[in-house]
Amino acid sequence: MAKKQRKHERPAMQAEETKNGLNSLKDMLNADALGKLKLLEKEMKADSERKAQELAEQKRREQEERERNKSFGELLADYEKKGGGKFS
Repeated sequence: MAKKQRKHERPAMQAEETKNGLNSLKDMLNADALGKLKLLEKEMKADSERKAQELAEQKRREQEERERNKSFGELLADYEKKGGGKFS
């Protein structure tokens, strides 16, 4: 009878070992996928920050270009708005 019981125990043990093996493989795949997602998130964040910096730099250059290209009348109007006029 001991032999019969061992036969029944082995498939149960094998099934449990297989189940544990699948769980660990599943956990490893999940950990790998999670790692890839975190890396992708960091890359996207860095790309977003880089684009924001480029946009801010472009706006700054455009503003400088507008200032450089102002007519004398526009410069005089800006000066008077700031309260720098002779009779302010």
